[in-house]
Amino acid sequence: MAFLMVLLTAAIVVVVFVVCTAMATKRGSETNIRITLAAGAIAAVMVWVWYFNWSSSPERDREQVEKDCNNTTMAFVMSQNFVKQRLKAPSTAEFPYITDRGVRVDVMPNCSFAVSAHVDAQNAFGAAIRNQYTVKMSYDRVSKMWRATDLNIQ
Repeated sequence: MAFLMVLLTAAIVVVVFVVCTAMATKRGSETNIRITLAAGAIAAVMVWVWYFNWSSSPERDREQVEKDCNNTTMAFVMSQNFVKQRLKAPSTAEFPYITDRGVRVDVMPNCSFAVSAHVDAQNAFGAAIRNQYTVKMSYDRVSKMWRATDLNIQ
């Protein structure tokens, strides 16, 4: 969002520059140029004031918490990384899609998730085996880190 704000500010500056350049060719347009510069500055300040009020609002914080703590897709994807760490041949791991049968991700309190799925991977002998796994995933909003606890691969 900050990037968009910078782009909007740049657009305001470009418009003011073009308008002032066009007015500079006419005699007696100093007042109009000053008005245009003031209007551009006021518009840029208003845009940034709105952005800072919006970005620090409690409503936005609640929306972000809800978004982070209900993201079942991210919990499922991150669980795959922890499962791969426990496999004998992690490069052979194939996971289902979150929409496939047998995949379940439940939202739990405190930004936690219960993930249950399967993985197809080679064992130590090179045979492809399907293993069921369950894991409790938790997301720390401060550090933006995922943690896996109670990982059980059967």
